[in-house]
Amino acid sequence: MILNRFFLTATFFLAFLSTSCSSVDEELISNRKDPFEDTNRKIFVFNDNLDTVVLEPIAAGYNKVIPSYAKTAINNHVYWVGLPNNTINSALQRKWENATISSLHFTVNALTLGFVNLLIEDEPPHQQDFGQTLAFYGVSEGPYVVVPVTGGKTSRHAFSEVINFVINPYSAFTENKTIDQAISFQPVLTTISWRATNFELVNDLKYNSLDAYVRARSAYYQNRFKKIQSYNNNNNDNNNAPSEADSLFDNLDTEG
Repeated sequence: MILNRFFLTATFFLAFLSTSCSSVDEELISNRKDPFEDTNRKIFVFNDNLDTVVLEPIAAGYNKVIPSYAKTAINNHVYWVGLPNNTINSALQRKWENATISSLHFTVNALTLGFVNLLIEDEPPHQQDFGQTLAFYGVSEGPYVVVPVTGGKTSRHAFSEVINFVINPYSAFTENKTIDQAISFQPVLTTISWRATNFELVNDLKYNSLDAYVRARSAYYQNRFKKIQSYNNNNNDNNNAPSEADSLFDNLDTEG
């Protein structure tokens, strides 16, 4: 938990720095969405080295040792842990049906701590986080920042991760030691599970890119704004106009 708080503090600091600093020499900016590219690249190299030394071998071992049914159970658990925040953010965005479905899935699957999906025939709720909530209310995405360990994201997204931690609803379960322990271990489990699931994709980006930093940045924007826009478009929600990033990053080298 102490380590997790440290990384969240670093996230908050970098998010604040990126949104408040304005004295940047525009002649040195290669992309207006990434005014801190020089610093970002240095942190990116740190993250890349950390991945090579720690996460990549752990993920490789995870994929080799853990059977597929166990991986499915772990992925189910990771998804279940995020449902309370999903419910809160869906409600903040006035997506009442999604909030209700999310709450139902969390309550029912609490019987198995989420490892087994007891509502497998029902459509799962769409994932919503506080960054999407801020986007819903028109908050600017801010510049691109690379955060130690957690990687690159918009400052809006980075700040939202701090808020997600602050409004963490699991304080209500602190008296239940089983749930409390499961939640405490979740950040590590989530990281390992995600790295193992995306093992080939991440390795391809790392080892087969002309500029891994640019490719990672482009991939982030494409994935993040697809997530924000797709659910809103499916629900005829026009509060979020297409982001400037969609056009600014179209021409980036995503193939390596």
